[in-house]
Amino acid sequence: MSDSPSEYPVSPEAAKPSPAVTQDAQAERESHAGSGAAEQAPADAWEAPRQSVRPDPVRTPHAGVFGYVAAVIGIAVALWIVAGRTLVGIDGDLVRWFAYSLGPVYAILNIFVARNIILTAKRGYNLRPSAVATLIISWVCGIGFGFLVPDITEHGLVSMVSLSGGEIAQEIGIGVANPLATVSVTLTIFALVLSGLSARGPKPPVDEDDY
Repeated sequence: MSDSPSEYPVSPEAAKPSPAVTQDAQAERESHAGSGAAEQAPADAWEAPRQSVRPDPVRTPHAGVFGYVAAVIGIAVALWIVAGRTLVGIDGDLVRWFAYSLGPVYAILNIFVARNIILTAKRGYNLRPSAVATLIISWVCGIGFGFLVPDITEHGLVSMVSLSGGEIAQEIGIGVANPLATVSVTLTIFALVLSGLSARGPKPPVDEDDY
């Protein structure tokens, strides 16, 4: 009687997988790993970039009181430009015109400048002197514009300086008022840009090894 094939002993060498089978399995695992990394790469590429780190403070952070003062003065100058003439009885059409145009624009610009000044102080940075200088000169020009600008009334063009200086003062005021308004708004924009740069902090030092 012949023995069945299962009765024959199997050697340990025969039970081991052949080298060819082992290499094929390893290649298949590597291909799966590579495909997984390729699928993950586009997802990593769409990740949000890291936020830039602000420079270290150069002074003790504080509340920025000057920023609040600047906001109050800027709004006051805007009101002076719009309706300062009504304090001496000059209530013309330009009061309503400025109330919807020049006044709000000037006030909003000053509010944003004040915001940058406050952020600069709270972050511990120094406010650029040029920002302060341009802002103060802007206020002076705005106050001068409110004095000199004539208004359209029942009696013709009347300004605050013409009430005391007559026609000659009014003609001078007409020639100077418009440039003062242009300079005032322009300098406020410059102050906004300079104060915004101050709020970002000082520039990092240049490393000579980068060149």
